[in-house]
Amino acid sequence: MKHLVIVLLLSVAVMFGCKAERFTWSGHNLTFEVPDGGIVTYNSRSIFEIQWYDLTVLVKLYDKSEADDNYMKYAINRTAADYNMFDTKMKKAKIDGCKGYSLTGVLPDGSRACITNVMAKKQDIAMQIEINYILENKDVVDDILDSFKIGKKQDKPKKKQKIQKKGEKEKPIKPGTLEGEELHYI
Repeated sequence: MKHLVIVLLLSVAVMFGCKAERFTWSGHNLTFEVPDGGIVTYNSRSIFEIQWYDLTVLVKLYDKSEADDNYMKYAINRTAADYNMFDTKMKKAKIDGCKGYSLTGVLPDGSRACITNVMAKKQDIAMQIEINYILENKDVVDDILDSFKIGKKQDKPKKKQKIQKKGEKEKPIKPGTLEGEELHYI
């Protein structure tokens, strides 16, 4: 038992002592930091997930057109019910550039979860942040949530449309030129 406590304390010390990785969705001017050494398990235009052996962070972006206070509370409670969370506590979320709610609770396996649902004040997006962690990582979870920053959306310069001249040969579209942006490490 004594060795287990030492290993847990060392893992917490490693989480605090390590450098942070910064991620951004530049199209939405959204940045956040997580501890170094995680493995990105999913990365798309609207969902990002990174995992460690004792911590998982999942960020989902969506349109805030239907996201009023009641909907955000409902979505958090629905997600908590899907995870069978108990001993839950809801409070207002404190994330820079956003307003919303956060719910913490215990999962059936004894680990903890924090579900935060917020909408941006200056953009037309909302996000749900789900963090699964062990109790010893509570301070790390707080640091991750405090690191989220969202500003006004940065407009991409529009490209001029090229009009094909009569008799000119059509140029093929290069693979990978579709609009959209995944989350990138900086």
